[in-house]
Amino acid sequence: MLSEVPIPNHQISELDILLFLLPRVGVALLVGTIVGVEREIRGKLAGIKTNALICVASAMFTALSLVMTDYSNTDLIHSGQRLDATRIVAQIVSGIGFIGAGAIFKSSSKVQGLTTAAVIWTVSALGILAGYGIYLSTIVITVGLIVFLSFVAHFEKKYIRNLNQNQTESSGKNSTMD
Repeated sequence: MLSEVPIPNHQISELDILLFLLPRVGVALLVGTIVGVEREIRGKLAGIKTNALICVASAMFTALSLVMTDYSNTDLIHSGQRLDATRIVAQIVSGIGFIGAGAIFKSSSKVQGLTTAAVIWTVSALGILAGYGIYLSTIVITVGLIVFLSFVAHFEKKYIRNLNQNQTESSGKNSTMD
């Protein structure tokens, strides 16, 4: 049996909340999984589970902040006060910053994980969009992100890594001649 969720002077059914959350969380799960698959294929640290969970959590926090502020503001508006749902979004961005920072590490002279951290941050933003119910933009931006990541990976593999390899080989040849 579905319970009633008490909100000051209002009753909203758990079913209403579920129906509000399901499409938002569903879209977030879909786009987070799609990005995760791309990262998994490329052998990156944050794969399917990480990206999907970050996207879903961001969507849930965003959607729940909308539910809570909408019903709370009904009472507060008469007193001239208003709750702000964007405060939760600001906390999501801060929290994701800590997760992203954990993905960055330095080994010898290389810093690794910057793209993974940026993707985590971007996936969180996609979750926030989904949480607000902005589905078309969420999906279009996800497709654009996948195209961009794939293009850059191909470009790096074909041009940048070959260029670096050629420079290493030529500098190695010069040093053996000295």
